[in-house]
Amino acid sequence: MKKELAILIRRALQSAAEVGALQGKNIPRIDLEIPKIGAHGDFSTNVAMTMAASQKRAPREIAEIIIGHIEDPGHMLSRTEVAGPGFINFFIAHERWHEVLKAVHEEGPRYGTSQAGLGKRVQIEFLSANPTGPLHVGHGRCAAVGDTLAAVLRAAGYEVAKEYYVNDSGRQIRTLGESVFVRYQQLLGKAVDLPAEDYQGGYIKDLARIVLDQEGERLLDMPEEEAVALCAKFAAARILSGIREDLMAFGVSFGHWFSEQSLYDSGAVQTIIQDLKDRNIIYEHDGAMWFRTKDFGDEKDRVVVRANGLTTYFASDIAYHKDKFERKFDRIIDIWGAD
Repeated sequence: MKKELAILIRRALQSAAEVGALQGKNIPRIDLEIPKIGAHGDFSTNVAMTMAASQKRAPREIAEIIIGHIEDPGHMLSRTEVAGPGFINFFIAHERWHEVLKAVHEEGPRYGTSQAGLGKRVQIEFLSANPTGPLHVGHGRCAAVGDTLAAVLRAAGYEVAKEYYVNDSGRQIRTLGESVFVRYQQLLGKAVDLPAEDYQGGYIKDLARIVLDQEGERLLDMPEEEAVALCAKFAAARILSGIREDLMAFGVSFGHWFSEQSLYDSGAVQTIIQDLKDRNIIYEHDGAMWFRTKDFGDEKDRVVVRANGLTTYFASDIAYHKDKFERKFDRIIDIWGAD
C-alpha cells in the first residue's frame, strides 16, 4: 500500500512539473509515515516541506499543488488533507484495505515473503546463556528477538543459520563444579561452607542430589580437582539439557550448538592469540596480555590473558568470531544480552 501511494505522489510531482506548477524535474525522496494519531490519516508525508527551499514557496501551497495533481484511477484514497505547516495526510479507502486482507488470506504463509536475500547466507548467534543455571525471563526476551529476526530473514529469502555459543569452559564452569561438589559433601554430612562467590541457587542442591544418587560416595575418595571436574561436566550437561527443553517449549530451536571448549581443544585460541601478538595487536604488560582495543574505538585496552595465565572470555570470543568468518557467511549477526 505504501509503495502504491508513493507512486501516486511521484506521478503527481511529475505532472505538476510538466505543466509548470512546480519548478524542476528532479523528484525528491518521498517518505511516508504512519501518523501517531489516527485522525491524521493512514499515511502522512512531509515532501512539500522538504521542497519549500528549492521551490521558494510555502510548504502548504506546494502541498495543495501536489494534491491537485494526484490521479487515483484505482480509488485508493478516500480523501487527502493538508495539515500543520505542510504535511499531507492520506486516508485509504476501506475497500482497499479489504483487498489487502483478501490477499493475506489467499497467499497464507507466502504473504509478505520475497527473494531479496536469495543466495545469501546469514548467521545469527543469540541467547548463548552460560550453562551454569536455568534460563530466566531476560533470556526469553533475547530468544524471542533472535528467533523472530531469523524468521524475518528467511521470509526475505536468506539462508539463515541459528547458532548457540555454549560457554562450557573456563572459570565459571569450574565454579559450577565446585558449587555442586560442596553441596554434595554437605548432603553427606561434611562441614564445608559454600563460598560466597559460588552459585547459591537451589538448583545446585538438586544437581548435587542427582550426583549422589548416581555416583554414591565415591567422589569423597577422589582428589578434589578430579571430583570438581566431574561435578562440573555433569552439571553443565544437565543444565544445558534443561535449556534445550525450555527453548523447545518456547518454540525456539538452533541448528548449531558451538562449544567454547572446542576452541581450546583444537588450539584455535592459542593460535589466534599468537597471530595477533605477531601483528602487535596483542601486547604484554604487567604480566598480562592486552588487546589494543583503544585503536579500534574502545575506551581502554582489554585483557586477553590474565597475569596468572588464564584466558578471559574475550580470548575465546576472538577465536570464535574468527571461526565464524572462516565459514564464509555473507553476514554475521550477534544479538547481545541485557548486560
